[in-house]
Amino acid sequence: MHLHPVDPADLARAWPVVEPWLAQACARPGCDLTVEDLHALVRAGQALLVLIVGAAGAPVAAGVTQVRDLAAGGRSCCVLAVGGRGARDWRGTLALIEAGAARNGCSRVEFVGRAGWAALLPDYQVDAYYVKHLGVAA
Repeated sequence: MHLHPVDPADLARAWPVVEPWLAQACARPGCDLTVEDLHALVRAGQALLVLIVGAAGAPVAAGVTQVRDLAAGGRSCCVLAVGGRGARDWRGTLALIEAGAARNGCSRVEFVGRAGWAALLPDYQVDAYYVKHLGVAA
């Protein structure tokens, strides 16, 4: 597997392939973005669409990342959403994301994930993310 950043000029061609994958990612608990939000961020140059390319040379997944300046100084690479096929094979791609983040001056990588991922990612600090949905008052 390898990562392939999508050039903004190629976005119109790549988006129809990755849109269903990213829509599934946005539907997962903890994601507060829609696929339309992701598309707008990438179109505006505020985020990067990255393809995860399998051994056969075809995309099997896609993610959207965003580099953010931290209030305390430094930069962070936020993985906003990842979706596609063959998720068990993606584990090695996190090291590629980390290397790309470091090349872009980032001191950390962050993303929202499931608590069960902690066993697979011992180098990451796990923070809880709680949400309570309130009903409309009568």
